[in-house]
Amino acid sequence: MMPDPSRRDWLLCAALCGSAGLPALAQTPPAAVAAPPVSPGPARRAVELTFLRALPGERERLVQFIVANWFEMDRIAREQGLMDDYRLLDSGTHDADWHVLMVVTYRDERGFAGIAEAFERIRRAHTPVNIDGKGLRELGTIVLSRKTLEIAPGR
Repeated sequence: MMPDPSRRDWLLCAALCGSAGLPALAQTPPAAVAAPPVSPGPARRAVELTFLRALPGERERLVQFIVANWFEMDRIAREQGLMDDYRLLDSGTHDADWHVLMVVTYRDERGFAGIAEAFERIRRAHTPVNIDGKGLRELGTIVLSRKTLEIAPGR
């Protein structure tokens, strides 16, 4: 059985495959067994971290691309109550394995898997914005994506 689709899977598929591959990804069955919570208590939120590395000379345009595309879709998702927060952080150096970090906080432990169907409607309605004629592949790469869970919700 395949794992839950992640935000990284959706973003990569949208950037590389267009809309053709997304219906199949939306049909991906959930994992057979969910991991037990670390400790009982209030519901925890998933926080997904997506690390990106800009191609040489493309750091600022990569940030512009993320703001024009990912932030715009996330803004709509937040307005619809699908996620709690999204932000972009910078490594502060050119020598790191990654340059920018996209952080998305979802409303519960399911993370992106819990909003995948609704987010697909947002993605389909979004018109991609290239920066100086360049898309994600020409600006940078996703180095790593990880779903984490809050230990103590900070709402």
